[in-house]
Amino acid sequence: MNIKNELFYGGRAMLRDNWLCQRQATQLRTHEFLNSKEMAALQNQYLHRSLQFAIKKLPFYQHISPKFTVADAPRVLREQFPIIDKSTLLLNRRTLYPRNGNVLLWQSVGKTSGTTGTPLAVFRSMQSVLLEQAFIKRHWAWAGFDEDATRVTLRGDVVVPLTQTAPPFWFWNRFNRQLLVSSRHLREQNIAPILQEIRRVRPHALQAYPSTAYVLAQLLQQRDELLHIPFLFSASEPLYQHQRDLILERMGCSVMDMYGMAERVAFATGCEHGNMHINPDYSYVEIVDEAGQPTDKEGYIVGTTFHNLAMPLIRYRLSDRTRWKQGTCPCGRNFPMIEPVTGKYEDSICGSNGAVVSPSVLTFAFKGVQHIKKSQVVQIAPAHWQIRLVPMVGFNKIEEQKLVSNIHQLVDAQVKVEVLLQDDIPTTEAGKFRWVVNLMRLPVA
Repeated sequence: MNIKNELFYGGRAMLRDNWLCQRQATQLRTHEFLNSKEMAALQNQYLHRSLQFAIKKLPFYQHISPKFTVADAPRVLREQFPIIDKSTLLLNRRTLYPRNGNVLLWQSVGKTSGTTGTPLAVFRSMQSVLLEQAFIKRHWAWAGFDEDATRVTLRGDVVVPLTQTAPPFWFWNRFNRQLLVSSRHLREQNIAPILQEIRRVRPHALQAYPSTAYVLAQLLQQRDELLHIPFLFSASEPLYQHQRDLILERMGCSVMDMYGMAERVAFATGCEHGNMHINPDYSYVEIVDEAGQPTDKEGYIVGTTFHNLAMPLIRYRLSDRTRWKQGTCPCGRNFPMIEPVTGKYEDSICGSNGAVVSPSVLTFAFKGVQHIKKSQVVQIAPAHWQIRLVPMVGFNKIEEQKLVSNIHQLVDAQVKVEVLLQDDIPTTEAGKFRWVVNLMRLPVA
C-alpha cells in the first residue's frame, strides 16, 4: 500500500468531495435553464459583491466609490475598473493582493507558471475551492457521470517514482473510484500492463490533457487495438482536430472539453453537442480587442472573479483568445457559446527516452519557484533542455537549483538541464510568445 498516496487522495476527497460540495453542485444545476433576464440578475448580484470586496480589500481600487447599485455593477465595471494582467499583479503585489500580499493560514494558494512562463500565486478561500469542484461536477453531470462511476486520470499526477521500470504504473484512488495512471510512464514498453489495468476497472470516463490522451490513442494505434471509454474530459491544453479524430477512432470517446485557469476568472465547458459554453454563474467574462474594447471578432478573454473573495481579480486579461459564437445550442442551456480558445503557441519537446513531454506536465516544475519574470523551455539536442529565464530581484542559485531538481523529480529524471539567464525573451514576428521551443525541428539553413 502506498501510504503517501492514500493520505493525500483520502484527505483531498474529504475536503473537496463531501456533502457540501455535492449540495453546491446540485444548486448549480438549477442555474442551467434560467432565462436571460434571470441569469443577468444573478450575474449582477455576484458581480456587485466582487466589486465591493475589491474596493474594500485591495488598495488598488480604494479610490472607487462603493456607492452603486446591483443593476449598475456592469457599467461601473467597464467605466471605473481598468483591465489588468499578470504583469500588473506581479508589479503591484502590495495593492492588488490583500494584506500586502500575505496569505492567511486557512487559505490555499494556487500556483501556476502560466502560458507566458511567468510564475504567479493566487490566494483562494476554502469556499471557492469547494465551488470549483462543484462546477466540475456539474460539467460531469452533463455526460451522466456521477460519484459512483469509475474514471481513469491521465494528467500530471506523480503517483509512482519516475525511475520505476516495472508495473504498477498507476495508483487506485479508492476514495473516488479513480485510476491515476502516470503519464510519464505512458510508453510503448509499459503500455500492455497499463491497458490491462484500464480494461479491468472499466472506466466511464477518461480525465486527461489532450496531449496525453492523444499519446494513449497513438499507442493503441501502434498495437492495432481499441479501448472503449464513453467520455473524455479534457482540459489545460488546446484540443486539436487531429487529436480528437484519433482519440475518437481508438477509444470512441465523446469529448467533453473544459477551459479554465489557476486565476479562475473564466470557465467554459463542452456540452453533449460539442459546443463550448462560458459558465455565466462562474465569472463575468468579456472579449476585448487590442485596445481593450468589446469585440465580436477574436479577442482576449477578460474575466472577473465571482466566488474567490479571498483575492478578487477584476477585469483580468488572459493571453488566451477566442470569439463569441452566435446562435443557440441544441442542449438548451442558456450559457453563451465561444469558439475554440487559442492560447499557448509552442512546439513540443521530447524527454530522455524520446517521448513527447506534455506542456502541462512541464508546468509542474515551475510551481513554487520564485522571482522569475519570464521563462522558456528549449530543446537544443536529444535529452538536452535549456531553460531560459528572465530573473527578478531575489532570484538566486537556490531557486535555480530548485527548478532543476523539480524537473528531474517531476518531469524527467535523466534529461540534461541547462539554465540560461537573459535580459529578455523575444516574441515571434507575429508577436506571440512561445513557451516551449524545439530547436531540433528548425530547418538547417
